[in-house]
Amino acid sequence: MKIKKFEASTMKEALEKIKVEMGPDAFILATKNITKKGPLGFGERTFLQITAATEEEDPMNSLDLTQDEEPEWPESPKQPTETTETKEPTPTYNAKGSQSNFSEGFDAVFNHVPKETRSSKPLRKELTELKQLIKDMGRGGEDLKPLQDEINDLKSLLFSMAKQSPTIHFDTRNPALIATYHHLREKGIEDALAGKLVQMAERKLNAMDKSNIHRVKEYIGRLLVQTINVAGELELQENKTRMIAFVGPTGVGKTTTLAKLAAYCALQLNQKVALITLDTYRIAAVDQLKTYAKIMDIPVQVALNLHELRQAIQFHQDKSLILIDTAGRSPNNQVGMEDLKQFFANQKDIEIHLVLSATTKDSDLADVIARFESLNPAYFTFTKLDETRSYGSLYTQLIKTRKPVSFLTTGQSVPEDLEFAKAETLSALFLGTPLEELFQEAG
Repeated sequence: MKIKKFEASTMKEALEKIKVEMGPDAFILATKNITKKGPLGFGERTFLQITAATEEEDPMNSLDLTQDEEPEWPESPKQPTETTETKEPTPTYNAKGSQSNFSEGFDAVFNHVPKETRSSKPLRKELTELKQLIKDMGRGGEDLKPLQDEINDLKSLLFSMAKQSPTIHFDTRNPALIATYHHLREKGIEDALAGKLVQMAERKLNAMDKSNIHRVKEYIGRLLVQTINVAGELELQENKTRMIAFVGPTGVGKTTTLAKLAAYCALQLNQKVALITLDTYRIAAVDQLKTYAKIMDIPVQVALNLHELRQAIQFHQDKSLILIDTAGRSPNNQVGMEDLKQFFANQKDIEIHLVLSATTKDSDLADVIARFESLNPAYFTFTKLDETRSYGSLYTQLIKTRKPVSFLTTGQSVPEDLEFAKAETLSALFLGTPLEELFQEAG
């Protein structure tokens, strides 16, 4: 999604500018009046500022890795280094007669053949018998060459059946690549993005590696790492107050995330922390924050308007970190969004982190990001990673927005279930590594 701000004297003038630059399909996200000084600083003029957005014609344009920027893949032993061949290699067999990677590839492709185009039991039975035959013949030292034609015929059949799926966004006959594409789609990554990632692997890997599902996934994992931006470890400077505000829709875990970060800084880093809440809509939210603050012996203040927010910030200038909680806003509630924007007007020293739940479905996730863009969030925070197994939609939005990720939450425990985002961690999640397995390894 492409988002841009326009300034004009009238709405008509602004709409004409938007139409010329962004096309007739652009839509308005937000409007507000701004005041600027005249020439040489004398006088003031009022302008209309409009934030407009339009869907990119090709959502994959933002994924722009050149060949030199792609991670170099180590050459496989005794394999040709040429990576530009397009001809499918002849199947190879090892000394024991097992066909290298082909059984795995067949199984993976077969699992994604549309059900209405296959008779699963007979074909599955033939595959099982064929693999057993290869295994038995290999043990006896027999020549397996005569089986190659039959293997290739079966392979072509599976390819033709799998390609009937309308979601294939690239042209290949390689079973490992097709299987990897479907795996990425199952994990929630957008069709076109999954296709482009697989195309990169096909172009860069040699013949043996791109016929190995594990090697393809490892290579794509490296691509993901290169395209993920993260904020890094939290840095607090002496004699300088850092301010972070969490915004987002209702129910995504803003208050709990804030409490986790406050506990980490106060109890583990021994830093002075203050809490400010703008959430006066829910009494329970204020009580929850006050409970956390009392346990951690951290001051907390309620700000009802911009003036009180500035007063609270001024009062806590001796703190290393000020964390600001906000009321959950529906992206469709324009009045509520405008109220929230007033708190952060001309407050450039406040970092705004948009909190997104990993459980939010794809279309809603894109809408939330578009609506909250008017607040100019600098970072994304991903919550509720423990409540789903599919994270690919988050990656799709990272590619489209190029926003860095600051924090991850992996459970309800305070402060244990808070992680600083790392590109390697997110890459593994997007590829399907279970959350518990990933953090067991990290620990």
